[in-house]
Amino acid sequence: MKTYLVGGAIRDRLLGFQPKERDWVVVGSSPQEMKSQGFRQVGKDFPVFIHPQTGEEYALARTERKSGHGYSGFEFDTNSNVTLEQDLERRDLTINAIAEDEHGTLIDPFDGQKDIENKKLRHVSDAFSEDPLRVLRLARFKVRFDDFEIVPETLDKVSEIIESSELDHLTGERVWLEMYKSDNPWLFRKELTHLGADNVLYIDSKKSDGIRLSPNMSNKLHMISCFIHEEVSNIDEFCLKLKIPNEYKDLANLLNQSKASIEEYEPDTDSYEQLIDIVKKLDIRKKIDLKISLKCTPTMEIRVRLTFFNHS
Repeated sequence: MKTYLVGGAIRDRLLGFQPKERDWVVVGSSPQEMKSQGFRQVGKDFPVFIHPQTGEEYALARTERKSGHGYSGFEFDTNSNVTLEQDLERRDLTINAIAEDEHGTLIDPFDGQKDIENKKLRHVSDAFSEDPLRVLRLARFKVRFDDFEIVPETLDKVSEIIESSELDHLTGERVWLEMYKSDNPWLFRKELTHLGADNVLYIDSKKSDGIRLSPNMSNKLHMISCFIHEEVSNIDEFCLKLKIPNEYKDLANLLNQSKASIEEYEPDTDSYEQLIDIVKKLDIRKKIDLKISLKCTPTMEIRVRLTFFNHS
């Protein structure tokens, strides 16, 4: 039984980031042995175990075989003969397929370190095109590492997934989760559009780009900014299909309403008090991190800038 640190923790450390969490893979063990050492088993699809002291996840090394549609259409083999390299080969990108042993030695059979150095997002194997969820994960990583380039061969794999209609088998809940986990959901949506996979969001990107927010705004606002400018019925339909919590739906509808009202405000003819009255009636300051700032021009003309409605 051997234990290796894998995936994101190593990637982030090599990039100079503080890892948010650590995941481990266990080679040469079994569920019975893991339980005997105090690990608690979780997960229905394949054996994942929670460490009794650290609470970190330990997964048995496994291989995958495509057996159906979608990201759940796989059969898993977690027998004790599965090797570390076989486990790493099933992963999505080379930058996520690096392991570290107990001595600090890196195991990198797919040159993930080289791709980190060269800022490339590259699939590990042809199995990439078997899992439609990997298109969403690729978009999420491209948003996080915006100076990385998706290599042409991986873009070809994305096209294979789109042409196979595998994206149609993604559940709304899973799409929402990947969107929620993205560092910037607005850019996540734009990246899906760039990849030709934005249909999973049930939004017509040709009609609506949403609003791009300044980086210091909350992730919650970045989330709902994706469907500002949509009609109320479209927002409701979007939220229903992706099983989005009501707080996001209500906030999106509220901000659509508030945007229309604020755009009617004329700084040259209307008073500042009139704008404040609009904001108070909409009661949006209590619901979002909206800031109102005043700026005096050389002619002492008061202009109002709403940080939220920043189209930069």
